[in-house]
Amino acid sequence: MRLLLLHFLSLLENIYGGWILWNLFLAFIPLVLSYLLFRRQSVARPWLWWFCGVVGFIGAVGLWAKVPDLLSDRLNFLRSAIKGDVSAIIGVSWWGVLGLIALGLSIWIFKRRSNARSFLWWLGLIVFISFLPNAAYVLTDIIHLIRAIGSGFFSVWTLTLVVIPIHFVAIFLGFEAYVISILNQGSYLREQGSQQYILPAELLMHSLSAVGIYLGRFIRFNSWDLVTDPANVLLTTLNTLTEKRPVAVIIVTVVILTTLYWILKQITLGLTLRVKDLQSSEF
Repeated sequence: MRLLLLHFLSLLENIYGGWILWNLFLAFIPLVLSYLLFRRQSVARPWLWWFCGVVGFIGAVGLWAKVPDLLSDRLNFLRSAIKGDVSAIIGVSWWGVLGLIALGLSIWIFKRRSNARSFLWWLGLIVFISFLPNAAYVLTDIIHLIRAIGSGFFSVWTLTLVVIPIHFVAIFLGFEAYVISILNQGSYLREQGSQQYILPAELLMHSLSAVGIYLGRFIRFNSWDLVTDPANVLLTTLNTLTEKRPVAVIIVTVVILTTLYWILKQITLGLTLRVKDLQSSEF
């Protein structure tokens, strides 16, 4: 057991650097936003705060291994700004603006009581769409499992009892967050009397997520690059969509997302109805 634990700690510290928890954190962001934007009245505020706290903890733990590199990069950037580098000064100022926007958005979301579509609601929707691909992106993390199996670093027992289960659970939770997020979007459209737009909206989200997955896996963009380097993201996306190979990969990804989403959607809705039936039978 002690050897198994040592192998597990080595896995997290030396090879993956917290990628599992960090990717789950990114996958849960659109899930939280989907409840705040689309089903705010269906969740009691204490439960919402509790879930946000859990997601924040997951993100903090997942980020821990990346802190030294992040601090080093940001400190070098700040030193450049102090020395008078114009681009660095603009970058630091932009960070401040983004921080104020995020603060204002978070205060508004948690204090609002209606589903009115104000400017900040639309801003939250943009953030939701930007981060949604992260939830589906976890499917590509199967590559980490393949590398772990082929590395020869782990024993058969470690692979069987630790590595493989952790990977599958992480991938399942991340993609389930993707499914529930889109289901919440569909629930909102239904409440607004726009049932006819549910399927087109689902297909649109699958398509946008497929593009995001390609940009993240192959170009190595992150969701926050949309605000920190929007021109580069836009130009790269346009170039990607005009090349045959990337378009083919994106189309295949859309098919995979649509198929897996439909399967998990039926399972999730079935389990939800089952839970409701059990709750009603108790009364």
